[in-house]
Parts: sequence; C-alpha cells; structure tokens
Amino acid sequence: MKTGLELYIHIPFCAKKCNYCDFLSFRTLPTVHNAYVRRLNEEIKYYSEICADRRITSIYIGGGTPSLLEPELIVSIMKNIMENYDVEEDAEISIECNPGSAMRHKFAAYRKAGINRLSIGLQSANNEELKRLGRIHSFEEFLKCYQCARMEGFSNINVDLINCIPGQTGATWKKTLKNIVMLKPEHISVYNLIVEPGTPFFRMNECGLLELPDEDTDEEIDEFTRSYLKQTGYERYEISNWAKPSYECRHNIGYWTEKEYLGMGLGAASFFDEKRFSDTRDLQKYLELDFFRKDIEKELYSEKKELSREEEMEEFMFLGLRMTRGISSTDFLVRFKVQLESVYGDKLKKFTDLKLMEKDGYRYRLTDRGMDISNLIMSEFLLSDENTEVKSRNY
Repeated sequence: MKTGLELYIHIPFCAKKCNYCDFLSFRTLPTVHNAYVRRLNEEIKYYSEICADRRITSIYIGGGTPSLLEPELIVSIMKNIMENYDVEEDAEISIECNPGSAMRHKFAAYRKAGINRLSIGLQSANNEELKRLGRIHSFEEFLKCYQCARMEGFSNINVDLINCIPGQTGATWKKTLKNIVMLKPEHISVYNLIVEPGTPFFRMNECGLLELPDEDTDEEIDEFTRSYLKQTGYERYEISNWAKPSYECRHNIGYWTEKEYLGMGLGAASFFDEKRFSDTRDLQKYLELDFFRKDIEKELYSEKKELSREEEMEEFMFLGLRMTRGISSTDFLVRFKVQLESVYGDKLKKFTDLKLMEKDGYRYRLTDRGMDISNLIMSEFLLSDENTEVKSRNY
C-alpha cells in the first residue's frame, strides 16, 4: 500500500498587501505570473518521480491570492498534478480565494479541474473594518463571490475571519459572525489578529496609532465565538477552526498530526522523508532554476535539516495541542520511548492547576481559556534555548 502524502502549492502574488499580512506575498505583473507558473509546473514534474510510491491525499493551493491568477494557469497546475501523481479519488483539493478577484468563470474552471473546496478570505462583514485591514473588497462583493461559488456547485466552503481588528467592538464582531453563519458555510476559520513585525500595523502600533480592542472586548469576542458557533452546529476541532460534522479541513489536520507533505513554489515548506526543508524565497532565483539539473536541490532549498529529538518533541506538543482533542501520552511514549510526564510534567501540572489545560485519561488538551492564550502556553513547551518561538510553516 502506498504511503499518503499531502501537496501544498504556493502562489505568492496578491493585488495589494494587507496591513496585517507578513506572509510571503507581493504584487507583480501578469507576465511574471505566467513565468512563475511555468517554473512551478517544472517543480511539480520534478517531484513526481520522487513521489512514485506515494498517494496524494490532499492538495492545497494557497498564497498570496491564487484566485488572482488567470484560471487557465490554475488549470495547468491541476492538470500537471493529476497526470503525474497518484491522487486519491476522494482527495480534498482546496484553493484560497479573495472576493475581490474570484469570479464565476474562475469557479467553473476550478470545478472542472478537480478542485472541490474553497477557502474564501472575507475577514470581516464590516466595510469600515475591511478598509482598516487594507482589504481590496467589500462585504457585498464577498456575498456575490459566495453566491457564485454555490451556483457553480461548490458544497465545501470555508470562510476566513479575523477578530480583534483595530476599532472593532463586541457588537460589530457579533454582527459579522451572525452574517456568516446565516450563509451556512461548511467551515469557518476565526483568527485573532496578531500584529506582526514588518507589517504596516506593526509600524502604526509602535507610533501609538493602532487602537486595538481592550482585554475585556477580546474576552467578550472569544466567548461569543465559542458559544454562538457551538449553538449553530459548528464544532471547534482546532484553535482557530470550526466545522460542520465531517467538514474539518483534512489537509490542515495533516499538518497538525505531522503527516508528510511537499510544498512547491516560492518559500513553500515541506516535511518529507523525515526532513524539514523550504524552497528559496528569492523570486528571481526561483524563476531562473533549472529543474533538469542533477544538483538542483542546492539552489532550490533555502534550508534543509533533520529535526533533533528535542525539536521533534516540541513539534509533537505545539502541533498536537492546537487540536481540541489534544495530545496522547501513549503516543508520546511509543514515539520517543520516554514518559510524557518525565519531560513535561512540571508544565502539564502548572497549566492543569491554572485550568488552562485538562487531563482526560491518557490525553491532555487545552481548555477554552487555554486556547484563547495558546501562544503563551505553547512557548513554554520549547526545550532548547535556541527555539524561542513556534515556527510557522504552510499553515
């Protein structure tokens, strides 16, 4: 039986950089889009021989804004994958869309190419909040986008939302969430705004020009999100993700449960053959790559490393604790041949006593309050001094 593998395809282009975004994305000319996809398709073909003994369980086309590309470019990527990889018949195949660039003819092309899941980046149903975020669309444009997706037959749609936006109140957040739930998407992602270094929001915040909601408003927003989504039939299965039964994002669950994946495209990260590596983040260098060269890996990868045992333990903890089901002490013992409590006992006791974590048999999981401050908790499960932050990957 072939081993399962996930594919991540990165499209780094966007129409406009949002004020909060620190992802690898930027604006460029359509001619560059074409050149990039040609090179990306070569990379996809290059990896196909290495993956001959793998079966693809999910594909995720992310960005940036993949829907910014002309649909024939997305179709060419999907055609290349389908022709050169063993893709499961019921594989989950997702693409990220921006309401300002996703039109009905694109959805039709996506469906025909085999894409069966959309992730639409709305962020807020309040147009003033969208302007503060630097989004290029209005809520009304989102509604048209969503309607077009349904009309083209998409029955698995995620809507991305951000809360704790500058100037946001409990009332505006409640209205946003209610407006989205009324549309009955199968999946809702709710992210707390993080002011990342290098973003316009970070510079504004340093100058005292960013008016973020206070702690009481944060708590009101988090509490309403939990209670309202549960009340309306959505189950929280991960810190930021809620789904109707059987509509959890299989691709992202793969990341959090440490399934192997290959990332292709500028800066895309991979976990393959027990190694972590990332493509170059230099666009010009990527466009000049020759995938027919035997030593291509030297130029393709910006970093490649095997994780130490300590780093593997860290990832086990901070990826597993993202899930509402938490982590298993039995799984930890089987994998690392050491008791979980002998490595992390003091931290587990500390957070359990603070009611930020709970133990159920052999499993530990974050409580609702623990999930609200998960970044602070996760940082305490790092074992080495060099690792001072939880590193992000494609998720």
